[in-house]
Amino acid sequence: MPNPDSDPGALEAVEERPEVKASAQERNVLMEVRDLKVRFYTYEGVVKAIDGVDLDILDGETLGIVGETGSGKSVTTYAMMNLIPPPGKIVAGRVVYYMDGKPLVLTEMDEEDLRKLRGAEISRIFQEPKAALNPVFKVGDQVAEAILIHRMDEMIGRAIATLEEESKAGGLRGALARAKLAVMRMAKENPSGLALKLLLRVPILRRLYWSPVSAEARRDVVRLLGLMGIPDPDRVYDMYPHELSGGMQQRIVIATALSCNPRMLIADEPTTNLDVTVEAQIIELMKELKKQFGSTLVYITHDMGVIAEVSDRVAVMYAGNICEVADVFTLFKEPLHPYTKGLLEAIPMPGRELKAIPGTVPNLINPPTGCRFHPRCAHAMPKCKEHKPRLIEVRPGHKVACFLYHDQVADEGGEE
Repeated sequence: MPNPDSDPGALEAVEERPEVKASAQERNVLMEVRDLKVRFYTYEGVVKAIDGVDLDILDGETLGIVGETGSGKSVTTYAMMNLIPPPGKIVAGRVVYYMDGKPLVLTEMDEEDLRKLRGAEISRIFQEPKAALNPVFKVGDQVAEAILIHRMDEMIGRAIATLEEESKAGGLRGALARAKLAVMRMAKENPSGLALKLLLRVPILRRLYWSPVSAEARRDVVRLLGLMGIPDPDRVYDMYPHELSGGMQQRIVIATALSCNPRMLIADEPTTNLDVTVEAQIIELMKELKKQFGSTLVYITHDMGVIAEVSDRVAVMYAGNICEVADVFTLFKEPLHPYTKGLLEAIPMPGRELKAIPGTVPNLINPPTGCRFHPRCAHAMPKCKEHKPRLIEVRPGHKVACFLYHDQVADEGGEE
């Protein structure tokens, strides 16, 4: 059922991107989310934030997640990283991440193993850069921190190569380089050895260890800041967050997320608090960086225009549920779910009356029974109030959770 009221401007943006028509079967699944349920235990009651989310994220794609405020977009992606803060808890479901073809169940891994994956394999661009950046540390050191945690062996290897060249020089410079080289080789050969631990207790020897490593990390950060389009990156390295504009701060946050070249990058509304000009620059930057780094991108936003610009596929969320999943071209041209149609009709367009979706997102402490959208849906049937529809593929690559298109009921059990 084509939707003539879909946003024509956004549709044109999609039609200019032929890559979105590529078959999803050509890509491997990078992450599987199955029957994910998240609860927050508050004094007012149990918030049923996520209620049985099923989602596949394909390797190399850009998946847009769109929905109103309070629909569960950010919580879903925090759960993907097993980062739900107290009083929240993942009560059911599983998240499987395929690392070099090996399935890792993130919802069952211990915190130490998860920390090795976060930043290195799965990284996140936070919504508010002022909150993400520490005001008392230089921005360059904050980017370098991730490198020194996840890429220490690489930095030590680079430092050894640099020191081997410097050690050929004569005089004091060559002698100092040889002393640093001896410490670096010890760290390379036996990083957890007792001898190295004892040496690092001596301040001057600790300086011999850290100075070449931090110098290599600084070079890498300066290069990365240059890729972010930041002018004079060597000077910006030594600046503090308050000395930078909002757009520059967001570029620093993006640089931190990309510093370890993760396979999967989650962007949580990275342009929400930026003006339109800077927003366009950040979106273009992320599209260019995705091509350069080859990462899989999960992009969270309220803006359907941004979704049309950056996404290959789109997942529409409402009140903790996935309503519809399709490639971006199909979603804009032939949306199926009444909520998706409502989002598209709510886009302001010249010469067209603005159609707001009646009502508001429900309180998830006491959500509606059955389909959570039924109190706001013009097509609601008695069945919608009693049962929750399952997310079903009704066309190739096009999934929808609505009784207008199928009769399958979701399994509402399995919660602990």
